[in-house]
Amino acid sequence: MVQTVAEDTRWSGRVAHEDEYLPPTLAGGQSARLSINILGPLRVRRGDVVIGSHELGGPKPRQVLELLLLKLGTPVSKNHLIDVLWNGQPPAEALSTLESYVSVLRRHLQPGSGKGGALRTVTGGYMIDRTMVDLDLDRFDDLLKQAGHAGSEESFRLLEKALEIASVPLLGDELLAGWAEEERTLHSARVASIKARAAEAAVTVGQPERAVALASELLLDDPINERAWTALVLGLEESGQYMEALRAYGRCRRVMDQEIGCLPGRALRDAHARLLQATAATDEDTSEMADGDAPLPALSVQNAREISILTIDDHSTFTELLTAALDREPDLRSVASATTAKSGVEQSMALKPDVVIMDYHLPDGDGLTAAARILADAPNTRIVMLTGDPTPDALRTAASMGICAFLPKGGSLSTLLDTLRYARAGNMVVHPSLVAQLGMSTPKPAPAVRTVELGGPVLTPRELDVLRLMAGGHGSKEVASKLDISLNTCRGYVKAIFAKLGTHSQLESVMEASRRGMLEQPSHG
Repeated sequence: MVQTVAEDTRWSGRVAHEDEYLPPTLAGGQSARLSINILGPLRVRRGDVVIGSHELGGPKPRQVLELLLLKLGTPVSKNHLIDVLWNGQPPAEALSTLESYVSVLRRHLQPGSGKGGALRTVTGGYMIDRTMVDLDLDRFDDLLKQAGHAGSEESFRLLEKALEIASVPLLGDELLAGWAEEERTLHSARVASIKARAAEAAVTVGQPERAVALASELLLDDPINERAWTALVLGLEESGQYMEALRAYGRCRRVMDQEIGCLPGRALRDAHARLLQATAATDEDTSEMADGDAPLPALSVQNAREISILTIDDHSTFTELLTAALDREPDLRSVASATTAKSGVEQSMALKPDVVIMDYHLPDGDGLTAAARILADAPNTRIVMLTGDPTPDALRTAASMGICAFLPKGGSLSTLLDTLRYARAGNMVVHPSLVAQLGMSTPKPAPAVRTVELGGPVLTPRELDVLRLMAGGHGSKEVASKLDISLNTCRGYVKAIFAKLGTHSQLESVMEASRRGMLEQPSHG
């Protein structure tokens, strides 16, 4: 049967067809399958014969094999192979040269089998038959898949086994090729994520020493990895090292404040509270704790209990960013979100939140009508209304209903957070920018194309690149990798962005830049 080449995908992302994985057996019970390692130096085992990377006909044939193995079981076009091998500048004879490389590989991999072995010809390209190859990277993928469906103990064992396989760099022979470095970077990020999973699992199954070891390894390369900090603190707590856990929390808090301008997450804050309670009655010396490691100041009595918040807004990106911001605050907690007035009212009646953040314009009605229904059910609910175009009638209606605040939807995050904490019914807060709009004799129509706010801060092209990647959800390490800059350089750009925008976190920076229209890609018309 003739096989065809699937549409090429972006090369920098390996397609992991985990559902297609089959044990490496051959029809008829033959045992002439290949066992191949591409983690570390390339090594091929064919029966009792071991073939080193230097025995495959040279660097280019070796790279052809590696490129096909990265797409194990998936056809790869000749054009794609040529483009990668010659970095987009192939010689005139590239096609015939590629075909000669494949012939050389077949003589080494499947002598006497011609085109009938693991290296197959398909229409327009080549592929490696995954049923005839046992690949270490494929075993790694299979272990991760199994771990995702196993219980805690078994999952931890499988993750540890996967990390053992991935203990060496991917494509160890390809030190200079750009495409290999891209693959290595992606694989390293994936291994780091698996290591974080394993550290978390180690805490769960009662192996805190292993959790501490794994987390410490992660933090050497990525000091703002909150999952690693959480596993480290929990591991130290589980092993009874309370003072060390407190010091680790202090370092985490300081690093996160300096690098990304936010507090540690809820799990870390909960652990911190337990540790303070556990050490309160001890005689252990705390003098070695630096000022920067000192515990967070206690919340005021007013904010001692968490404020539960429901968000009703049809803009999903805004809601996701706001939810993440709320969960970073020690005294605020997002309980749910809704995208329509109807579902918002239903959720409010079911959850009884302390505060509802309500968009004035919703797909199935206006926010004031929904607010009236919520207040009829729970009169003590505080409602903060967001809008960009208030009217005097809307403000009068809101005040008579007992709505606590009217804020611009594009306003600063810090203003919104303060309002959530302190606004009370009977004293409605209206943001000055909305009051100014009400003073205009004729409302200005909304512009068809949003433009960058005049007179605002000016970011350099590189700072804008960093900001746009941050808006895409990428952390500092990912941004540095994508822009091919060092992590320290990237952090410098992040700090400059914070300073210019007057913000204190990645989330707030993205929201402020979005409000100013700074995230729009430049037109090249």
